[in-house]
Amino acid sequence: MKRRWAKRAYKFQGFLNYVYSLVLLRYSGFRSSLLKDQLARIGCDRLQIGCGNVILDHWLNVLYERRQEYGKLIQKGKGWFLNYNLLKPWPVADNSLAFVAGSHVIEHLDLNQGIKLLENAYRALKMGGVIRLSCPDLEKYAKAYVQKDKAFFNHPLIQEWCAFKTARTSGQIFIAKAYDSGGAHKWFYDFESLADILARAGFNDIKKVSRLEGEMPDKDLLEPAGRGRNAFLS
Repeated sequence: MKRRWAKRAYKFQGFLNYVYSLVLLRYSGFRSSLLKDQLARIGCDRLQIGCGNVILDHWLNVLYERRQEYGKLIQKGKGWFLNYNLLKPWPVADNSLAFVAGSHVIEHLDLNQGIKLLENAYRALKMGGVIRLSCPDLEKYAKAYVQKDKAFFNHPLIQEWCAFKTARTSGQIFIAKAYDSGGAHKWFYDFESLADILARAGFNDIKKVSRLEGEMPDKDLLEPAGRGRNAFLS
């Protein structure tokens, strides 16, 4: 009973946050312009997409959550947090970022949304800027499934990151990864398909690297240990 009321209170608070953001016109172009000026004054050139609870120092950490107040820049420690929909025009100047990082975010967007996100990232990055993405690797899962590699699907880390705890067979776990929590995952990439949409957005010199490789600060914080088994990074 307590848990049910806690969930209701959480949803109601989320509704109030949404209404409050609308009243303050935080979804408007005018507010976006003010936010852009505010971010320009800060001068942060690192942006983390879909930060979740990982707030990095010296980064602009962005998450889009309807239940949180929208469009308000909040300083947390030595970093900044912003609830903002990055499928909309980004609130940073073009050619202003050195780094963009997205750990296990791109699979939560469908293909068209993923392309849109990367186009926005490309405009925001400076010449020579770096984007780093990680997500579950379709090729690894498909090969393990076809080869009937039960050890892969029974590995503790694969089991831990499977949202459907009732999934037992290799096929069930494979599809569970594709759909995640009832559809939270909207696309499943291999390196070729992710490299394709990066190239369409304008990126070049696209590489597949391991968890702690690549030109990106704070890799160990962006990528928790264990993801190297079922993720690839670009």
